[in-house]
Amino acid sequence: MRVIWSSIRRRWWLLRRMSMFDKPDAKRRIKPRFRSRPRLAQFLLKAVPILLLVLAVERYIGQRFLIGGDDQVDRCLPDKWIYLIDTHNKDIWRGDLIAFRAERMAPFFKDGQIIVKIAAGVTGDTIHVDPQHTTVNGERVIDGLPLTEKLKRPATQFKRHETIPPAAYWVTGQTDKSFDSRYWGYVYDHQVIGRAYALF
Repeated sequence: MRVIWSSIRRRWWLLRRMSMFDKPDAKRRIKPRFRSRPRLAQFLLKAVPILLLVLAVERYIGQRFLIGGDDQVDRCLPDKWIYLIDTHNKDIWRGDLIAFRAERMAPFFKDGQIIVKIAAGVTGDTIHVDPQHTTVNGERVIDGLPLTEKLKRPATQFKRHETIPPAAYWVTGQTDKSFDSRYWGYVYDHQVIGRAYALF
């Protein structure tokens, strides 16, 4: 009797165990164990390429572009104070904003300091500077020489009439008090950082 009862209990236990796999709830409990890994792999296959693309774009933009501001009280470009500089674009034309590293600009700027001005003249243009005005190819670009007193030099020392040499630019600001090529000469190719764009 015990043996028969034992076999009946065992069959009943086996039937109950088998019926558990037919229940929807049991399926829902078991499936995540087998599907979690494939889902993670699919996510990584999609996320990793996107992440690498974002990092590559960020690195490219970071290496190509610079953003800077002019914190001077008397700005030579009074309506502009935040600039975007494209270091890959050094094809500068007359009238473009040009970013360059300062040379021979003491006592107002240290060598190596980044400066943004207007490329008023390019190679081959004719420059004329006198105490009254400065012209490029006969067109007036800026007036006077108001900084001669601060530089402790007579205005006659800055007079010139010449042609801009190769690989050089004549730069000015938009105000007469701009410390520009009238006082220290040309910006050369080795100084150029890139073309600048005024943002604000």
